[in-house]
Amino acid sequence: MEKFKFWPHLKEQVLAGVVFLIPVFVVITIVQKLWKGLSGIGNSIADALGLKALIGSASATLSTTLLLVIIFYVVGWLVRFSLLNKFRDWLEQSVLQYIPGYLSYKAKMQEKLLPKKDARKPVWVAFPDYRRPGFLIEEKETQAVVYFPNAPDSNNGQVMVVDIQMVSHMDTDATALIKMLQANGKSLIE
Repeated sequence: MEKFKFWPHLKEQVLAGVVFLIPVFVVITIVQKLWKGLSGIGNSIADALGLKALIGSASATLSTTLLLVIIFYVVGWLVRFSLLNKFRDWLEQSVLQYIPGYLSYKAKMQEKLLPKKDARKPVWVAFPDYRRPGFLIEEKETQAVVYFPNAPDSNNGQVMVVDIQMVSHMDTDATALIKMLQANGKSLIE
């Protein structure tokens, strides 16, 4: 009996690990390719500047690292131009969206690197036997669009159109609601 429970659990855990690691492997592969391509240039720079005599064999690694940082800085500066943003958007829409979990990781990275005030309005939606927390997206005369984030991964969820009378505003802000959901609902009861 235990054997039959073990295999589905093992399969589920392995698949979850694969879905998690695919974007990580993509990033690592891209950085490795950049590193490999730049290491010859970094070695040449170390030779030209005489860093090998000062630092030794680590000079090529140091100059390659500095070169990589400079490239990231320049690209970060260039993305302020709309043409490059259009290219990035095209790349995301045509290629990267098909990488499992990419959009979720992108949202999480942006959230960590570029934190901004979450202006969404937390609400309760009352169903016949329970109520569910969510974010009010849009409201009309008799209906409302509500996003119901999953716990603990609030970047995933469901969107529903509900009767406006089912919706009541929460006495908290979006950031606090997200933290409660990440804690699997702890402190959610008012």
